[in-house]
Amino acid sequence: MKLITGGIFAGKYERLLALGFQPEEIANGETVPFAEAFQKPALTRLNFLIRRLLEAGIDPKAFVLEQVKQHPSITIACDEVGGGVVPIEKGDREYREAVGRICCELAAMAEEVERVYCGIPTILKSEGKA
Repeated sequence: MKLITGGIFAGKYERLLALGFQPEEIANGETVPFAEAFQKPALTRLNFLIRRLLEAGIDPKAFVLEQVKQHPSITIACDEVGGGVVPIEKGDREYREAVGRICCELAAMAEEVERVYCGIPTILKSEGKA
């Protein structure tokens, strides 16, 4: 599994395209049905999928980690949501915490982790590469 993270509109989707994924091979976490979220080779906007899972009363950490175990070759892109002012609303704080904790778990599991900043990818973790 590969994890790509970075700020919103920082170039993560473009990075997926540069890695060779075609648009039809990339699921959008904002709109994809839960059962189909991990069926394609790549998933973008994981943070929106996590919000939707929380709103549906589904444990997002259990759901995401189980799906990644079932689809270990997937590439996942997720917006960084933990920076800035801490939200006033409890639900917004819980969402940010869930995204952060899930991304930490995914980063630990991932063979490779990239952060995209201003369209420039930086490898944060790379295992098994010469």
